[in-house]
Amino acid sequence: MGRRSVRSTAPDALRRRSPVYDDDMSSDEGMRVVGTIRSIELHMQAAKFQNVAPRQVTKIQLDIERAVDENGAELDIANLADLQFQGPAELVPRFSAGDRVQIVTSVESSLHITSIRLAPLS
Repeated sequence: MGRRSVRSTAPDALRRRSPVYDDDMSSDEGMRVVGTIRSIELHMQAAKFQNVAPRQVTKIQLDIERAVDENGAELDIANLADLQFQGPAELVPRFSAGDRVQIVTSVESSLHITSIRLAPLS
């Protein structure tokens, strides 16, 4: 007789292993946008506190094709035309102008990139 995994017999085992993403809690994802990178540049961000060194950040401007908010509702892309998304400096060598990407932002700051990946052509 083969052994059965506890995970395969407990329908909510994954939820118990990851209490941060409970069905009753909201996701930490903000906007989800798809578009083509118009510009991607490194910028020096000034420190907000004394004795903290300034740091480099990536600023990305997109030609947005589609955008949805944290609840999945479609957003009017005309209202998002000149937004600059911000992420870590490591994004500059990985992405370039002309790349079609999907960006997910944080709920706290709808311009801070929490996830970026190449988006397939649709």
